[in-house]
Formats: sequence, structure tokens, C-alpha cells
Amino acid sequence: MTFEKVKEIIVDTINCDESEITMDAKLKEDLNIDSLDSMELVMALEEAYGITIEESALGSFESVKNIVEYIDSHVA
Repeated sequence: MTFEKVKEIIVDTINCDESEITMDAKLKEDLNIDSLDSMELVMALEEAYGITIEESALGSFESVKNIVEYIDSHVA
């Protein structure tokens, strides 16, 4: 399941508590992800899934759900 892998990547990248990460968790408000964390997360996701995440898509990443949906729609 995409969510489980994304969750693992978030935990590894920003060193937060796994229990904080839910589909509805807001990246900035709930997980305290700043712009540097965000770029590190994008690079980790790109490497893990072998995709390129367009800069224009980054603004739509407000919650974990947004990331999971983006990956599901861009990974064959």
C-alpha cells in the first residue's frame, strides 16, 4: 500500500513519530514540516518511486493524503 511506504519515508526523512502520520495529517500544521524538510521529502519520494515530482505539484501537498494520491496517479 502506498500509504505505508510514504509513511516510512516521512518517518525516515523528518524523524517524526510514526503515530503522528495519518492520511489526514497536515504536513505543516501537524507534522511541522518546513521548506527544507519538504525538499528532502520530495527527493526521497522521487528516489523511492523512480518519478519526478513537478514543482507545480508541491503546492498541492498539504496533507499526507495529497502525497499518496499524487504517487498513485504517477506510478504505473
